[in-house]
Amino acid sequence: MKTISRYIMTLALLLTAVTGAWAADTYTITFSANGKNKTYTDVTLPAEYRCEYGTPGELDNIIQELYEQDGGHAISNATPTVTGTDAITPGLIPIDDYAMITITAPFTGKATVSGTYSGWSNSGSSISNYSIEITCVAPNAEPAEPAIDFKWDAATKTGTFTMPAYDVEIAPIYAPTAMFATDGNLVLTPTAIEGIFAESTDAIVTPGKVAMIGETENPQGTVMYAVTSTNQATAPALTAFSADVPTAKDIPVGSEVLVWYYIKGADTPEGEKATAENTFNDSEIASITVTVLSNKFDINFKAANANTIEAGKATVKVGDEAAEVTEGKLEGVKMDSKVTVTAKDGYKFRKVEVKKKAEAKPLANATAEDLGKVVCAAGHLHDAKTAVPRSCTAVGILGKVTTTGHGLILALSDATSQTWNTINGWTSASYAGTTLKVLPDDAARGTNLTSYTTLGGTTVSNWAVAQKSDYEAIFTNLGSTTGDSDGMTYDGNVNAYITTGVGGTAITDVYWSATYRQGNICWSFDYISWGNYNKTDSLRVWPVLAF
Repeated sequence: MKTISRYIMTLALLLTAVTGAWAADTYTITFSANGKNKTYTDVTLPAEYRCEYGTPGELDNIIQELYEQDGGHAISNATPTVTGTDAITPGLIPIDDYAMITITAPFTGKATVSGTYSGWSNSGSSISNYSIEITCVAPNAEPAEPAIDFKWDAATKTGTFTMPAYDVEIAPIYAPTAMFATDGNLVLTPTAIEGIFAESTDAIVTPGKVAMIGETENPQGTVMYAVTSTNQATAPALTAFSADVPTAKDIPVGSEVLVWYYIKGADTPEGEKATAENTFNDSEIASITVTVLSNKFDINFKAANANTIEAGKATVKVGDEAAEVTEGKLEGVKMDSKVTVTAKDGYKFRKVEVKKKAEAKPLANATAEDLGKVVCAAGHLHDAKTAVPRSCTAVGILGKVTTTGHGLILALSDATSQTWNTINGWTSASYAGTTLKVLPDDAARGTNLTSYTTLGGTTVSNWAVAQKSDYEAIFTNLGSTTGDSDGMTYDGNVNAYITTGVGGTAITDVYWSATYRQGNICWSFDYISWGNYNKTDSLRVWPVLAF
């Protein structure tokens, strides 16, 4: 019954249109969108364009053709919006509630019909938000040229259109770039806030302050923010930005991040014409590095005397959960957690001391007693063959210390293979009483190494190839028992320092030193002894840092 009623109504409207149009002129009606046109000629008004149930109606077909869609139905349960004229009446088809538009009189200029289309594109995804411009031309009138569809890409600040078969004029209206406010010579851009712990709701940057529009209280735009890792060299897409000032809530523990920001320029106020005083372009995107502090710390159980806790004789709970102490340490306890220590059956605490663990020794104070210790990026020395704290990054193993407080750090992994001629062409640097060949700041370092200029407050050489005597000293200091009359080389004792706790890669191959021997040969070392190769041979490199 529903379908029959709809067809009866359609027939009635058709009869009305025919009987009332014997003496009327016909018109040309053009629908334009998406750079395309669909034109109907010899149209008698009033003219009705509607959706259909089952088979697409004219309005379906118009939208599908202009937006290159197929299948589906348009504007279900929604009335189109019409702007620009009263000659077009939007409505719904009774019973089915499918949309239609009726052109009831000729009009000059153009009108726009917009709405949401619920059909399906060729790719299978829903299409929405169509906007169609309609031109109605009276008999004998010159058809109006369809509007040129100019598309603006805010991300790349470019506009595109398809060139029609006639001359065009481009009349851009330029908007000034939104600016940050200033205080004297200081530009009030966002700045990093120090001392913020991970997972807190504290802001990690101070909000930037945008300049005002003239003497008003209205800013030239809104500061937008996005957060990425420091590995991302280019700014994220504009869709990743938000006006919310970033906090430490969702940032990984104890990490550095990049906070990207820009000013999204103010749009033209509604109802006003765009001018250089009320419309602003987006500013350029910039970034700052922000460090978020770890909120997790370790508990170390010691039994140095009779009054201190021994882990094996006590149990520990963090909050309401039992925690397992491994090798005298409970790692990663979140700050502000309640920690409960209970003596096991058969034991009783005489005294429990809880105090801040002593700070790690700085690299600058290293002595021969520290040989074999792990050096971290923060410039601290940590116990040999053990993992560094969560907030630290292991860099290498202390392999040599001179009487003047300098020394050499052995890397945890090797670098890219090189010829000795290439190495000899690298910059020479004098550190720790020796001459190094510094690896250039490019892929020659290898993917497992990081560029350094300081470790904490201690200046270092950046990764380098050491002299034969330097490698011999390092291997001897790390307990090697392998070598011959040409000198000591590496063995399992050396590799134990590199691989235990800090995840380094064992030394297993043949490696260059920076030392020339004679003729066309230079010194190299392997797991048995020192040898030599031709300058043009390509061997691996095991770098050092000097301090």
